[in-house]
Amino acid sequence: MRLHDNTDQSVRRVIHCVGAERIGTVSALCQPEKAMDFIVQDRHSVEKGILVRSSYVVISIRDPDKRKVRIRKQSGLRDSLHLAFHDADPTSTLVLPHGIRLMTVEHAKKIWQFVRKWDGKVGAIVVHCEQGMSRSPAVAAALCKAFGGDESPFFRDYQPNRHVYRLMLASRSEGEGKGGG
Repeated sequence: MRLHDNTDQSVRRVIHCVGAERIGTVSALCQPEKAMDFIVQDRHSVEKGILVRSSYVVISIRDPDKRKVRIRKQSGLRDSLHLAFHDADPTSTLVLPHGIRLMTVEHAKKIWQFVRKWDGKVGAIVVHCEQGMSRSPAVAAALCKAFGGDESPFFRDYQPNRHVYRLMLASRSEGEGKGGG
């Protein structure tokens, strides 16, 4: 896996995940002969428009009280998945305020089903959240790890939400065989 920084007005990091692992019964997006790009972005950059040099899909994560993100229709865009949950990580010592919506197993299953649906059909997965620092890198790191890649750049360069990361890995097999492929 290689980390590239591309700078226009904002910094964009592209993680190339190369691995031969399989996800369920569908071959992984990352295969030795073809790398999968995981692009982590923030809401503003996605709404402004992003340049992806291959076909791609978007996993859009927003706060529940925010409007749905307007993703610009560009030539390589194939599909998008929209989810809403807060950037919160429950702990045994912290009581979360009323009204906080955590990522659920159902959210994780939807992501896995979406990724399986586009397996082998796109060259990149763009994952964004409000700031592009916690929820989206957690999802991208879990996907990269599941594909046999090295997720450490996500932990080095971002602050992935540990709850989101753990839930994605734990839900990997639960989303198999539904809604995709």
